[in-house]
Amino acid sequence: MAISEHTPAFRPGQEITLTINDLAFGGKGVGRVNGIACFVPGVIDGETVRVRIIKVKSRLMEAILLEVLEPSPYRVEAPCPVFLKCGGCNYQHIDYAHQLSFKEKQLREALRRLGGLETPPVEPMIPSPSPYHYRNRISVHFKEGVVGFYAEGSNRIVPVERCLIASEEVNTGLKELIKSRPQNGDSLIGEKKRYGGFRQVNNAVAEILKETVRAAVQPAEVPGLLLIDAYCGAGFFGHELHTLFIKVIGIERSIASVAMASRQGAVNEEYHAGNVEDLLPSALAAAPSEGTVLLLDPPAEGLAEIVTEAILEQPPFRIVYVSCDPATLSRDAKRLSERYRLVKVTPLDMFPQTAEIESVSIFEKI
Repeated sequence: MAISEHTPAFRPGQEITLTINDLAFGGKGVGRVNGIACFVPGVIDGETVRVRIIKVKSRLMEAILLEVLEPSPYRVEAPCPVFLKCGGCNYQHIDYAHQLSFKEKQLREALRRLGGLETPPVEPMIPSPSPYHYRNRISVHFKEGVVGFYAEGSNRIVPVERCLIASEEVNTGLKELIKSRPQNGDSLIGEKKRYGGFRQVNNAVAEILKETVRAAVQPAEVPGLLLIDAYCGAGFFGHELHTLFIKVIGIERSIASVAMASRQGAVNEEYHAGNVEDLLPSALAAAPSEGTVLLLDPPAEGLAEIVTEAILEQPPFRIVYVSCDPATLSRDAKRLSERYRLVKVTPLDMFPQTAEIESVSIFEKI
């Protein structure tokens, strides 16, 4: 909405008092003044805060936090000295239990608003065993001896000596890099164990994710004839699940990942290099509908429309969908609702202190 002649004309640099009503995807708090949404980092729903406006558009504003006037009971002291300066964490100022409940609420609301589900079947969020020191790798940038992370929305480097969400081994690697005084470039610092292919950043939650997916694909009355593992990477799930099915077919566009999956796979695992959009239709057409489970683990942009069309034309009896983006999951759930019922969504906190939400959804054919 445009600002009317009766609405004060807000401007960058202006300070206002704001009540935070919600947290948006991405972690910023949202308050409204004269019907205009104002987005502020570092706040919590229910708080009253004083902010300085830094950007004004016709329908929204962005601001920075100056002072918390009425704090939330869930507010805690952020332990990181560069919290909100680097672009990594969003929620260190929020009690961990409240982080979990709010992420669960955001997932449920996305499925309701974008997925058209009146009562989304969302389970309680599974917490990370370690809310800090869980990342098995970080990407850092350096220029003229300054090592750190980019500030949010910028290529300015925020110096960092220690990352509180990275594991001790990764922080040891960061310390060694800083001592070497590198000049210009980037570096991926990871734990030394070799995994190969795509690897989740949180080792402990990755194991819980495997167990959750295993329970989700477990065929009920129908014997497990075939698992089609789309976006399979180097066989992260296929290697774990092959004993439940007569055959596993993996599809992955990375030739190197497919080669690795094939080398490490069991005799009933078969991996194909190519785009899911190209290979999935023929895989589904050749598969028996009953006894076939489709496992989807797409990137954040979710499923291409051609993929959902192929699924609806040749529907397997069950779909298990691993998502890292509630919005695209909700969109795809709405598309699939033509022939599927969403029966269960299990969120997992793969990325504590951040706004990211991982989930495992089960769709059953109507």
